[in-house]
Amino acid sequence: NPDVPAETPKDQIRETQELVSPFTHAVSFHGREGVAYMSQNGRFVMRGVIFDTWTGDTIQTMDDLRESMKNVDLGKLGLKDEDIDPFYFGSGPKKVTVFVDPFCPYCGQLFDEMIADPSLAQDYTFTIMAVPFLGDNSTKAVNALHCAPDRDRAINALLTKDHRWLMAQQMPENCDVQPVLQRTILSQMLGVTGVPYIIGAEGGISRGMPPNLKTFLATN
Repeated sequence: NPDVPAETPKDQIRETQELVSPFTHAVSFHGREGVAYMSQNGRFVMRGVIFDTWTGDTIQTMDDLRESMKNVDLGKLGLKDEDIDPFYFGSGPKKVTVFVDPFCPYCGQLFDEMIADPSLAQDYTFTIMAVPFLGDNSTKAVNALHCAPDRDRAINALLTKDHRWLMAQQMPENCDVQPVLQRTILSQMLGVTGVPYIIGAEGGISRGMPPNLKTFLATN
């Protein structure tokens, strides 16, 4: 269930109720310690102790919250490669995760920089999560990548923006696209609202293409 974080002790939850107006803003008040959470329409304010179930940390200040939001450790979500079936680029010791859409222009810029600088492939291993963010053509292309029998040809088509090849692929009848769905759910859990979405080797996040990819990776 994507609505319940992976580390939540589900057997301890007695009852749940989806909120019509979810809490979308963290706020602090003059003269009061701690952080409160306000609904989008301003009607509800929630106070109390907030836990980050992915890290085990307690959120007590706005700085705690900012630090929690800008860092992600995917290893704590317990996902296996076969669950999400990503592509890989490079063979370096440092691990980077990128969420991309085959038709995203800035993702194309990301691919160009990854390919243009051979040192990136030596220093990093990029885990590439293709997700359909931009409509029906993106869905067809992401499924084509996942179902392609020739994985090397597929990753080459993605990285070189070979859209013609992607759109020409026929969907095999026996192809299970569950990993595509799992990647999409994962992106929703992480709050990915646009691509590229990059998680650096130390867990730092870039929402969108950073001004300089190599600099971002070296500091995140």
